Amino acid sequence: MRDVLDTLERWVGDGRRVATAMVVGTEKSAPRDPGAVLAVSDQGDVAGSVTGGCVEPAVYEEAQAVLAGGEPRLLTYGIADEEAFEVGLPCGGTVYVFVDMLDPDVLAGIRDAVSAERPVALATPVSGSLIGAESLVTPDDSEEREGITEAKRLLSRGENAIVSTSDGDLFVSSFTPRPRMYVFGAIDFASTVASIGKFLDYHVTVCDARAKFVTPERFPDVDDLVVEWPDEFLKDAPIDERTAICVLTHDEKFDVPILKEALASPAGYIGAMGSRRTTEKRTARLLEEGVDEEQIARIHAPLGLKIGARTPEEVAVTIAAQIIEVFRADTARTSVPTTAG
Repeated sequence: MRDVLDTLERWVGDGRRVATAMVVGTEKSAPRDPGAVLAVSDQGDVAGSVTGGCVEPAVYEEAQAVLAGGEPRLLTYGIADEEAFEVGLPCGGTVYVFVDMLDPDVLAGIRDAVSAERPVALATPVSGSLIGAESLVTPDDSEEREGITEAKRLLSRGENAIVSTSDGDLFVSSFTPRPRMYVFGAIDFASTVASIGKFLDYHVTVCDARAKFVTPERFPDVDDLVVEWPDEFLKDAPIDERTAICVLTHDEKFDVPILKEALASPAGYIGAMGSRRTTEKRTARLLEEGVDEEQIARIHAPLGLKIGARTPEEVAVTIAAQIIEVFRADTARTSVPTTAG
């Protein structure tokens, strides 16, 4: 939903009624992940997508029916449907879509949290007696309602998924602050890595102890520029499982202290630049410093996918691709409602 928030806010501000169709589950291959939204206003305007086009006309009609007073509904589209030849997924997968009216108060709560970069989850019953009764869940939510604990766990990981309860299925859509990317070493490669990190919607920080290299002119796309010894900065930096740490300093006196701090954190990706020889020497130093081999195995070194990249721009692409590979492999899941109409 995040990609259509501005449009939804504008429509609601203009007094329009809006129906939303949200992907709440997929099987096999599907064009969009759970959480993708197609919105339809009472004036017939459309924003977003649930499948990239192959079932949009059918979903549009269902949204119109809800706008006309119809009940919320959980729909299934896919190769096994009776409608497969008309609106089936050419990729051969199955997608579950929940259609209901947009609650302006819920939208306002999501917008406030996203603007303030506070985590919040939208919990939507997609079956059972409470179908369509949306609510917001925060990490500090103390409510004992069934499914809330699992919703908070999903929110902590930034995941969207179905939660089964005794009264039916609850779809949890997480809105988390941007993940953080820390780039250490203000070299030419750092600028392109920072830029591609911003493109991937990371909160990007570049840190180097040398003030003359850490300038807005050299790094126009970053959120934060920090002049400090990298390992000292990293001790107090916000880090969670979604954080990517890219060590480009290529100097043992920086690399080893940074990597020791990084390995003591829950960061989901840690990569370090350097040739094979540099990597071997750095590994030996880390072992001497008391870091065990299991921890060292968390380091992607030399960082980036090995596709023969040479220029800073090409290297940045390989690093971004490796980060995506690491995080997608860790969070891949199949999310399927137990009931669908």
